[in-house]
Amino acid sequence: MAEPITIITAFDGKSQHGSFPQHMWHRYRWWVITRSVLCVVAVCLGAYLMEPGTKGGVIGGGLVMVGSLGFMRPMLWQMWQERGLRKHPAYNTKVRYTFSEKGLSMAGSAGEATVTWEELYELKSTKKGLLIYTDKKQYIWIAAAAFGEGQLAKVLGLRKQGSK
Repeated sequence: MAEPITIITAFDGKSQHGSFPQHMWHRYRWWVITRSVLCVVAVCLGAYLMEPGTKGGVIGGGLVMVGSLGFMRPMLWQMWQERGLRKHPAYNTKVRYTFSEKGLSMAGSAGEATVTWEELYELKSTKKGLLIYTDKKQYIWIAAAAFGEGQLAKVLGLRKQGSK
């Protein structure tokens, strides 16, 4: 039986910042790439068509505006996501995550929860941390800085052992 791995980390803005782009890139990679290409095309075409005082100038200005707003949209979503986190009862507290062969236990000032590996949708390791999906869109983020040497790989191994 493998030793459980315990991680104690802060649940605050600093630890959670950057989790949303990691989630978007993992979950919606092709949509992010397509949207970015379309935004670049809209801005370039708009700049090409822009001529003051003509119908093309109005259309060009509109394309530049739409392309620019398309680039700002992910930043706005991240701000809304982080704003929602600030409303969470556990915000600005420490949370203890314990990974074992049975699953994941979480404990903090907002309460305690234990989830088996089968109940989790997915675990995704990134360079910046660990995404723990409870369903296709809802995730828990633990920054890589919270893990000790080799612990992240051991967590993924525990999931494989527990899912058998």
